[in-house]
Amino acid sequence: MNCYCGSDEEFEDCCQPFISGIKKPATAEQLMRSRYSAYVNVEVAYLIKTTHPSTRKFHDPRAVENWATSCDWQKLEIISKTEGEAKDKKGTVEFKAHFLNEDNVPQIHHENSNFRKELGKWFFVDGKTF
Repeated sequence: MNCYCGSDEEFEDCCQPFISGIKKPATAEQLMRSRYSAYVNVEVAYLIKTTHPSTRKFHDPRAVENWATSCDWQKLEIISKTEGEAKDKKGTVEFKAHFLNEDNVPQIHHENSNFRKELGKWFFVDGKTF
């Protein structure tokens, strides 16, 4: 099965090693993709752990879990990215997460997310929705 994040790799070779803690995402895009896969799999601990400590307090684990479980995640579409490579300390990823809501109505979560790398580890900081 291809990974939930839309790559051509198997989930076990793509996002699963990040979610399970075996590997660290090398880029902001890898972190973003793994976070999408974590929403699909309701991996709340990973979502909270990969949120920057300065903004983590704004993310209630129960609310994250409720949103993740109430959606039927369809696909991830990466629109653009700036910086966020292995050598960078910050980056942005614009994406669209397609899902069906509780009433099976198609929805799109369109966001430009900010990421920061500290001590060799990427974190989601915040995002602007469109």
